Amino acid sequence: MKKILSFAGSMKTMAVLMFVFAVSIGYATFIENDYGVQTAKAEVYAATWFEWLLLLLAINLIFNIFHYRMYQKKKILIFMFHLSFLIVLVGAAVTRYTGYEGSMHIRQGETSNSIISTETYIKAVFDDNGKKSEYKKPLFLSKMSKNSFSQDIDVDGKVVTLELLEYIPNAVYSVKTDPNGSPIASFVVTKNGSPATIQLKQGEYYESAKMVLNFGSTKSFDKPVINLFVKDGVLMMGHKMALNYVSMDDRSSAEAAPSDSEELRQRLLYSAGDFSFVLREFYAKGVETVISNPKGAPKMRNSNRDALHFLLSSENESREVFVFGVPGMVSPAEKVEIAGMKVALSYGAEYIQLPFALKLVKFDLERYPGSNSPASYASDVILIDKEQGISEPYRIYMNHVLDHRNFRFFQSSYDRDELGTVLSVNNDPGTSITYLGYLLMAIGMFGSLFMKEGRFGKLMQKAKKASQKKAALGNIASAFIAMAVLLSPSVKAEELNPVIKTVLSFDKAHAEQFGTLVVQDSSGRMKPMDTLSTEILHKIYRSDSVLGLNSNQVILGMMMRPEAWREIKVIRTSHKKINELVGNKEKDKFASFSQFFEFPDELGGYKLGQYVEEAARKAPAKRDKFDKAVLKVDERINVTYMVFSGDLLRIWPKLNDKTNKWYGTMEALKNFPADESQVIRVLAVDYFETVDSAIKSGDWKKADAALAKIAQYQKTAGAAVYPDESRISMEIRYNHANIFERLWPLYFIVGFVLLVLSFIKIIKPSFKMGFATKATYVLLVLFLIAHTAGLAMRWYISGHAPWSDGYESMIYIAWATVLAGFIFSKHSTITLAATGILTGLILFVAHLNWMDPAVTNLVPVLQSYWLSIHVSLITASYGFLGLGALLGFITLILFVIKTTKNEQIIGLSIKELNAINEMSLMIGLAMLTIGNFMGGVWANESWGRYWGL
Repeated sequence: MKKILSFAGSMKTMAVLMFVFAVSIGYATFIENDYGVQTAKAEVYAATWFEWLLLLLAINLIFNIFHYRMYQKKKILIFMFHLSFLIVLVGAAVTRYTGYEGSMHIRQGETSNSIISTETYIKAVFDDNGKKSEYKKPLFLSKMSKNSFSQDIDVDGKVVTLELLEYIPNAVYSVKTDPNGSPIASFVVTKNGSPATIQLKQGEYYESAKMVLNFGSTKSFDKPVINLFVKDGVLMMGHKMALNYVSMDDRSSAEAAPSDSEELRQRLLYSAGDFSFVLREFYAKGVETVISNPKGAPKMRNSNRDALHFLLSSENESREVFVFGVPGMVSPAEKVEIAGMKVALSYGAEYIQLPFALKLVKFDLERYPGSNSPASYASDVILIDKEQGISEPYRIYMNHVLDHRNFRFFQSSYDRDELGTVLSVNNDPGTSITYLGYLLMAIGMFGSLFMKEGRFGKLMQKAKKASQKKAALGNIASAFIAMAVLLSPSVKAEELNPVIKTVLSFDKAHAEQFGTLVVQDSSGRMKPMDTLSTEILHKIYRSDSVLGLNSNQVILGMMMRPEAWREIKVIRTSHKKINELVGNKEKDKFASFSQFFEFPDELGGYKLGQYVEEAARKAPAKRDKFDKAVLKVDERINVTYMVFSGDLLRIWPKLNDKTNKWYGTMEALKNFPADESQVIRVLAVDYFETVDSAIKSGDWKKADAALAKIAQYQKTAGAAVYPDESRISMEIRYNHANIFERLWPLYFIVGFVLLVLSFIKIIKPSFKMGFATKATYVLLVLFLIAHTAGLAMRWYISGHAPWSDGYESMIYIAWATVLAGFIFSKHSTITLAATGILTGLILFVAHLNWMDPAVTNLVPVLQSYWLSIHVSLITASYGFLGLGALLGFITLILFVIKTTKNEQIIGLSIKELNAINEMSLMIGLAMLTIGNFMGGVWANESWGRYWGL
């Protein structure tokens, strides 16, 4: 027994078990992606072998806790960390074996006290001469391997055996030839205006709203009937009305006169009025069977139902039966009789009765202003618990849960007509246990980093000693660094054009005032015109200015003088073939709007039209570089045209509009009431006329006043969604500061120069670089302050934490990288240098073309503080892990350049960097681990389920 326990608790066994566990859950992820959740549960998560694997891991962990005496006071943090895994495992077991979940659908004004289970069951209800009994068991079936299920059920002394013969996913009825079979015909008919597949056996009929297909039934009908019958193995039809038909082979058409007997031919589409049908297959002798829907089958044959082929046996009697069902849905039972008993077999979800009820008073869907994007959705309900004498109103919305009697109700979805709600319901006694495990894990992981006798503390001492020995090898003195900071390249001037003078006449001060106007984008975000101008210019030109004009001057000019701007090369092409098509030189980067049309004045003869159409028809994976380029250029042309026409500038709010939608000028003039439309007409005409006059005279005072009137109208008519003045001015400052794009070369240059000097110091210990190190440190501190200010500004502007999309994640990771560098760079100049280089590279990647820096709205489920904690920990960990990766790379370089002459100092540098590298990875791993578990908490608190399963 001692040997068994020793083997079960050994570190080798633990390593093997962890490897098997890692491979298993990784494999399960691929299974879930290819075959779905049910198969992943059947193969891994709900499999008995996986439960044993977890049990063995728990036994191994318990053995090692006692073997290494982790329960001692000096190891209390290590003990908490290891104990947390056992607690999480216990919480998971409690959830697995005692918890359940489901969904509740309630229509407005209705009351419900039941939920539909998420779990899928096989259920058998027996009726033996009035004596009823029931058998029910959760059942997970796999689509990728053979399923095994057999159960002996005692029904009042009788033994009934239920055995699964075959599991058929995505099941459909099919027909196969059988000598003992009967005639069966398969048709495609029009049903509610859409095609549907039907199957008729002899003696059956199909009745539509206006026509009947009768295959030998004896029923009488008061509608026109097409009688089907078999003659000499051929399917015939009789009809008293004329039928039109079309050949599906050559598209020829004709009319079939009324007839008592004529062959019903395949590949002919018969029709009478709005009813049509075509014979797909006919079996003179066939039997129905159930098959899995074949790949590539017509859409009308698709089925989401699964079929279970059972053998039901009792008292020397047996019956085969097919049971159809859908996981997550309550399915009708299949009724059979055996051994004098009535049996109802079903497969699918189950209704679970609750000890209380909810009444939906009203469902509210809030959208972002003027868009269809949901900002929030909520259910106003009344909690009715007669046992406890409760009848209270409650509002359930995303991340705001109703808790009652161990049940939690989450806002999940809603009906399309917005008159019904879908609530996720969870009863999980294991949640508190699991959360306790998460807390102990976080305390144990982060707490161990501060233990002096711990691994982290020893590494810190090791790095410090190596740094001190390096310093002793040479004298520390001051040295000055001379470095050049790259400035943004000047914008290439346009070729001389007669309209340039007009374009350059737009006043910068007035354009800045124009930039303070508020616009509403397609997603409903309210932002200053300055932001939209910047986004448009980046989209079409990939720069902040054109001809020395800023984005506000450019967009204002394009609106007021489209005839001038369509002649200026402002649309980025950068593709050889596109340049050839529009008459550019091969290496030109830009083209004018007019160049894309044969007849620019009428916008006729679009030169890219054919190529855009061809590219759009291709699947994204099959598009070549030219296809992608032509689609991008086409998008820029459309954006440019929308600027010319004013469609992109939704600056006019509508008084008392429930949706708070803002409109473009032409749209507002068409759709607003006459009095409002007249006000907008006066404001718009006044502004256009004063701008036109200012262009000629150079006096922009009247234009400023006209613009101020438009701004005042926005504040009055659009007060419900008009943003704070401070938020507008902050966003404009943020746009002009361009903090992150300006920081990346500064970070990189400072880090690179310091890295070069550090290598010189390693090769030549007498080289003095004390001042360089201090100067770099000061510069990085200043950069970090600016970086932090940029993040804070973006947070204030967007109203949510700045790590909700790819661009924000990158700039936040860069910030975390600098923070990680400061933590470990006290005794290491190379670490400080690596910090600058890595941060610069991360910010550089953030500003590549495929990253979108635009501030966006959040979908409702992301509006959670748990999500903020989860994402901040996860993304910050990348900074520490990335720093560790770069330090590892630099360490490898040191190994390469090490010689007998410099072995001592390089060896000390390697020891120092190796220790710092491991510390950085330890912090990164701790943050990544806790961040992942916080993601589980977010998922559980937002929709009642830990991630997907």
